Amino acid sequence: MIMWHRPLAELLTDVFAGFTAARTEYTQLRARSVEMTLPIEVRLEEVAGEMTFIADLPLWRWRTDFDQTPSRLRITLEESEL
Repeated sequence: MIMWHRPLAELLTDVFAGFTAARTEYTQLRARSVEMTLPIEVRLEEVAGEMTFIADLPLWRWRTDFDQTPSRLRITLEESEL
């Protein structure tokens, strides 16, 4: 079975990895907070015998009347002092 969408945890891991990969020793601009809203398609699906929350970016850029409207995932990443 081909899985076209990933579990939500994988999507969030990739988003966070993109932010951390953008940080270099030459970075001139430092953001203390980043907020974004992503369109995502969500559903419950059985994966390896367990129900898994599948949520990923839409497969297609253009939507038809037969496609459901994507949900919105709002992510806020903030700098914290430990």
